[in-house]
Amino acid sequence: MSNLVLAEPIASYQTTLFTQKWVEVLVDCPGIQGLYTYSIPSELTIESGDILSVSFGNQIIGAIAIRLVNKIPQDLDINKIKEVEDVITKGFFPDHYWQLMEKVANYYCTELMTVIRMALPPGLLGRSQRRIRLISDVIPPDYNMFCGYQEQQILSLLKSQKDGDYSSKFLTSKVKGASRGIKQLIKRGWIESYLEDPTPARPKLQKIVTLVIEDDGIELTEKQREVFNILRHYGGELWLTELLEFAHTSTSVVNNLEKKGYVVIEERERLRFLQETHPDRDEKKTLTIAQEKALNIIQNLEKFTEVLLHGVTGSGKTEVYLQAIEPILNQGKSALVLVPEIGLTPQLTDRFRARFGNKISVYHSALSDGERYDTWRQMLTGESQIVIGTRSAIFAPLPKLGIIILDEEHDSSFKQQQIAPTYHARKVAKWRSEIENCPLILGSATPSLETWTNTVTSEQLPVTSDQLLLNNISSLLPPLPPPSSLPSLSLPLPSRADPSPSPPPR
Repeated sequence: MSNLVLAEPIASYQTTLFTQKWVEVLVDCPGIQGLYTYSIPSELTIESGDILSVSFGNQIIGAIAIRLVNKIPQDLDINKIKEVEDVITKGFFPDHYWQLMEKVANYYCTELMTVIRMALPPGLLGRSQRRIRLISDVIPPDYNMFCGYQEQQILSLLKSQKDGDYSSKFLTSKVKGASRGIKQLIKRGWIESYLEDPTPARPKLQKIVTLVIEDDGIELTEKQREVFNILRHYGGELWLTELLEFAHTSTSVVNNLEKKGYVVIEERERLRFLQETHPDRDEKKTLTIAQEKALNIIQNLEKFTEVLLHGVTGSGKTEVYLQAIEPILNQGKSALVLVPEIGLTPQLTDRFRARFGNKISVYHSALSDGERYDTWRQMLTGESQIVIGTRSAIFAPLPKLGIIILDEEHDSSFKQQQIAPTYHARKVAKWRSEIENCPLILGSATPSLETWTNTVTSEQLPVTSDQLLLNNISSLLPPLPPPSSLPSLSLPLPSRADPSPSPPPR
């Protein structure tokens, strides 16, 4: 690490873009804090929020571009500043993201990079791996006579592998004292040690078939004409796998169509999402008086307000969520809906998908790495959408967030218990709502003590169907910045709602 130059930050992390040739980054290395300066090669274009691959000590690790600078401190030797190796992913963080990350890191006494690593989809911040490779041509037949026990065990493992190649970590786990044996074998020249570059998450490419001639010709076979008609029926474009399934045919039929100039086959990125269900279309429900009052107040909120939607099971909280979100989507903004457990996600997702169709994305830890990676990138497009997920979804990078909803906000599953940072999604949701200046809706039949205290003061009378309580409270924030006075509401839904849909408009 002697070649690395630490650039101490003189200001809060910024996202202002420059066109100069140095970048200050956060590196993914345990125990290392602060910003490190790297030079930008002429062939790379880097912006704040990009995920990079950099050389750090004797390994290649992931890093995040924090800010670009036009000069370096005078006490830094420019000849010792290393170049960025590569850009792994472009623009993976919205501009406001750093403020939330820093707040979580400060409040929960956790390194900023640990918070970022927790928020990101897995596999983005890759790390190089030390590997050991056998040089079989130089090993004598009677090598056992020259080797100690550890060396014999290591050679035996490497010889048993087809390519004679294992990670140093694997060999160390299998052979006691492997480190000493590896050093001896390297000295003999019988093995070599090398660094394998990290393999970051990549987009999934898949073949797609596009129709380029509208009219079929007489030279087409019966099977080719069937494929042609299926493509035309589906708008002239289908993924190859889907086309073969629909037509019950083989790839050769489609290839022959391409040779005749009727279609073009090319590779295109296909986003990996959770397998979608297609529930029947759901219409708006007729609201009770309490629901309508609550909805009117929520829809008229134009800035951050913490709202408790208090109602028993069956009182219609979900319908209020749905109707509150609709105008937000029409404004081109997005909504974030959190549920306490993965098991609750499908039923809520089906309800939302029945109302809003394909505007729904799901994000939680049970998704595959590829699904989480692609869902994250879909959020960054800025398209109007709804993200439904568990506590980790509070870090979903929606650039135009219009509302945050925590259903069953009292549930203890919203608290991260083991892996640092041990954050509470409700508290982080409140910080994020402040930063985004959007309403935070907390739904529950049995509100948590914290939420109840924040939204209903002890001097007020018990809530009835005719009462809506409004009061100002001091928010619970980290030590820095100081607490501020923020609005809070309690909206009651005292009775069960009629699930019948609204009458059609006249």
